[in-house]
Amino acid sequence: MLSVIQNTGRYVTGICLVFLVTAPLFGQQRDSTDINQDLTVPEGIIGADTTQTGEPQTTRSSARSGSIPENAVQFQSADSLVIDFREGKKAILYGNSEVKHTSGALRSGVINMDIDKTTVEARTTTPEDTLSRPVLIRETDEIKSTRILFNYKTEKGKFEAAQVQVSEGHLIGSKIKNINDSEVFIEDGIYSTCPPEYMYYYLKAKKMKVVDEDELFFSNAQLYILDIPYPIIFPFGYVPTDIERKRSGLLTPTYAFQDQNGRGLGLQNVGWFQYFNDYLTGQVDGDIYTSGSFYLNGLVQYRKRDFYNGSVRIGYSKDRGMEPTDPGYSETIQKSISVSHNQTISPFASLTANVNLRTADYNTRNSYSIDERAQTNSNSKLAYNYKHPESMFTFSTNAQLVQNFTNYSTRVSGPSANFRLRTFSPFQGRSSGTSDPRWYESISISYNNTLRSSFDFDPIDADSSEISFFEALTDRDKYEEATGNDDYIQAGFQQVAGLQVGQLIPSQFLNISAGINATETWYPSTTLKTFNADSNRVEEEKVYGFKSAREFSTNLSMGTTFYGISNIKVGNMEGIRHTVRPQIGFSYSPDFSSEFWGYYKTVQSDEEGNTQEYSIFEDEVFEGPGRGEQRSLNFSLRNVFETKLVKRDSTGEVTEKNIRFIDNLSLSSSYNFAADSLNLSNLNTSISSSAVSGLNLRASANFSFYQFDSTGREIDRFFIEDGKKLAQLRSFSLNASTSFRGGNNGVRVYTPEYRRRYDPLDQSRFHPIDSRFGYEPIPPINSPWSVSLNFSYSWSFRFGEDPSKRATLRASNISFNLTPKWRFSTDVGYDFIGKEFTPSQFSLNRNLECWDLSFQINPFGEFQYYFFRLSVNSAQIQSLFQKLPVLKNLERSSSPSGARNRRGGYGGF
Repeated sequence: MLSVIQNTGRYVTGICLVFLVTAPLFGQQRDSTDINQDLTVPEGIIGADTTQTGEPQTTRSSARSGSIPENAVQFQSADSLVIDFREGKKAILYGNSEVKHTSGALRSGVINMDIDKTTVEARTTTPEDTLSRPVLIRETDEIKSTRILFNYKTEKGKFEAAQVQVSEGHLIGSKIKNINDSEVFIEDGIYSTCPPEYMYYYLKAKKMKVVDEDELFFSNAQLYILDIPYPIIFPFGYVPTDIERKRSGLLTPTYAFQDQNGRGLGLQNVGWFQYFNDYLTGQVDGDIYTSGSFYLNGLVQYRKRDFYNGSVRIGYSKDRGMEPTDPGYSETIQKSISVSHNQTISPFASLTANVNLRTADYNTRNSYSIDERAQTNSNSKLAYNYKHPESMFTFSTNAQLVQNFTNYSTRVSGPSANFRLRTFSPFQGRSSGTSDPRWYESISISYNNTLRSSFDFDPIDADSSEISFFEALTDRDKYEEATGNDDYIQAGFQQVAGLQVGQLIPSQFLNISAGINATETWYPSTTLKTFNADSNRVEEEKVYGFKSAREFSTNLSMGTTFYGISNIKVGNMEGIRHTVRPQIGFSYSPDFSSEFWGYYKTVQSDEEGNTQEYSIFEDEVFEGPGRGEQRSLNFSLRNVFETKLVKRDSTGEVTEKNIRFIDNLSLSSSYNFAADSLNLSNLNTSISSSAVSGLNLRASANFSFYQFDSTGREIDRFFIEDGKKLAQLRSFSLNASTSFRGGNNGVRVYTPEYRRRYDPLDQSRFHPIDSRFGYEPIPPINSPWSVSLNFSYSWSFRFGEDPSKRATLRASNISFNLTPKWRFSTDVGYDFIGKEFTPSQFSLNRNLECWDLSFQINPFGEFQYYFFRLSVNSAQIQSLFQKLPVLKNLERSSSPSGARNRRGGYGGF
């Protein structure tokens, strides 16, 4: 440094140094062309040049002089600053230096500034030194290089042995030139989505070009895996480094192998994804096999944010044997169409549609999901909902279609509509001048009505019926031909009104309420039964014409709450509080099967003159009024048990905590005074507890009080009359669930630190006895883990047979880290009665920095399979790998039948 500043007439020190450090430095107006002359733009690059324009923002400072003007340069150094005026205006910054400008910031140990040419330059101390590499930081990227030459006015730069971080990847080049703020040229470049420290794979090219930080063009490139070159040269290519930008392109196919006698070798997910705009995308994909079997899928998705979104999917598959001459050769065609739509019409109205129509074996042949393959029904639903802005009423209408592939029946429920008026109290607040509210203030009125229609198609010939569901729906004659009945489309309208009195008697100890409900139902037809003496059977006839039915019921209930307290002490538990909530209710409804109402009729059933009673509404969409008078006394009892957990430490400080060791112990039954026999209903009991932290217990049981005859039917005789027992247990169930979680600190890998240097002549290190035992503590190895356990047991009484039992233990969400990058998870269950494992799944995953390794297997049950997948994290490079010979075979799977789960394309919503 002293040799540099000997000529005091040419170097400025002292006051000039202080002035230059504290004052802003302004860039000159003429452009520098030194960088353009140093490195010519590489030729043969594929792609169009694009340039971003924009005025730099004004840099501001807290200096005393106020705001720093636009294009001003700020700089600082921790050691010193040397200014040279011999050949223009130059400055050298030493020690943790930094130069800031609106176009970027340069940080390095030593920085050379040429104020006239508006350039800054920085180098590493030695070419091999990676710690002292200068760094150029801009809004969109960060460049590390052994040498940086940058013009902060033109924003052009030159870099040697530089590392550039672009979107979804890293670029390394021997020479890099930035000709403007949107174009970068690279010589001898390497691109990879792996970090520079773990270049497991990379693309090496003689020339590269990056445009707008999201498009990479290259020429004469070669792919390297573990530094081994792939034997194919790419004369030119393009990699979209920004996967967030939606774009069209080919889907990633997967190699597949299935039973040679079924589908054989093939490719799955071969197709194209089309991005039309931000509101509409499309996709066409399929599976092709050497047997001639194929699967085609078309998907269209649409969306407008905050208004509507949906999709339309059409599927078609054809399965055939290997050769027409093979034994058992057959061709099977399966079809499917799915429509999904969700629309917000207004803040108070919405429309949803989910239509799924398919042939019976479509999922079995084309889906790899266990849940989808197990489905025996196909459900479709269309719904519209409206809520009044002031919540005065709600209105909804819907239609639902259910295809049952077990018996090949179809049921259409709807269109149906429901209108519900808000419950209101007409007399509430009328006695505001009194201290206690009157009983009539608790009167509330409710009203709702329902319009319902249904269509049931259950063909006589089941799967061999020549008449389809749609033909039967549109043609009544075909419906009657296929089903053999005339119950074509059923409809009905029902309205229900209720009046409830919340508190009949003002009391703080008793809650006595009463109510009455009235129901009116309209029918377009009724059923008439007649006895045919010639055939000796009862024949039914549908009689069309308006018919209405009315029914009503009343109820009176009384409930209270009382407590019992005991000062008993058991261990740390002091005292028990018992909360009892009994409830008694009485309900009444007349016998609507009497001749007075006209809802039931009697018909002769055989030649001997026996008769039977039937409801004229038994085949309608709404069931008619019930048979028999109801004068029932309902009673229930709910119990809660609590205690106080008291702990005292050595200092005598007391901590108390209230806990419930029984959350609910309930009993309920009823007695019908109007019944001619079996007046007492079964006793239902249940208990639940969560007293043990993390453990939930639930149990329920059902008891019958009446004896059985020889056929197993209950008779009007109590068990207690014979002195044997009070009741017979009919069913029992127990469920216990818990979950555990731990190891939140992650995996700690223990690396011993030897304070002595290794001496090869010191054989004590290899002595059977560790001479360093006890020198350093061994830290625990903590791995994040979790497990959920669920045990269920059920028991059901069967007369004259052994009871039905079922006991299963399910362990789900079991997962833990073997190492920081190895993770194991499983979901397994065991049936103790059947002595077999339930369908289970085991998974093992390994993160390989830029690769993902996963293995999944289901070794139990009827549907056994395995997956093996080794894939690159980056979607772009993965797509490239899957299209190359040999490398596309990174995924293996075993499947008895069906295809893998469908995957989307490049973009979409």
